[in-house]
Amino acid sequence: MSTFALQRASDRHLERLQPLCAEATARHAGLWSARKASFDPGVWLAAHAPVIVVLDGQTPIGFAAALTEGAPLGFPKNAEAVVYVSPAQRKHGAGRAAMSELLAAARTMGVWKMVAYTLPEDAGARTLLERVDFREVGVLAKHVQVEGGWKEVAIHERLVLAARRSRPSISDT
Repeated sequence: MSTFALQRASDRHLERLQPLCAEATARHAGLWSARKASFDPGVWLAAHAPVIVVLDGQTPIGFAAALTEGAPLGFPKNAEAVVYVSPAQRKHGAGRAAMSELLAAARTMGVWKMVAYTLPEDAGARTLLERVDFREVGVLAKHVQVEGGWKEVAIHERLVLAARRSRPSISDT
């Protein structure tokens, strides 16, 4: 089992987060490859979005972020939750730890609700969201085009005010 550390992302992580974001959106069959806007951690940090980076030693292996630009109806107290862990590092708890920490950080920043989107066949993402108390609220039929075909998208939500911890375990420094 891998050991990893969680840190609140800052400008010092930017150079190492950018390749991870590119890796996350590069998969042609993935939901994120269909996004209109690419993942840009520089924009996230400039907007003071809660972003958690997962490190294996000094090497970033994943991230979780609460993005307000993808929030339903653009409501400022809602955010879209995104999480990514490099394939070689999956199934060791890094994604779950990052999401749990993200929920705590988002709560302290005043976020009320997070939504997340998955492809219904992505069992790993759905299980992760379920384990951090997201609930599936519906499926959008033929919502996104991936690899030339239309795919359904499952919507998950989590009321952040119901977070198990009221304070993040890591600091901004």
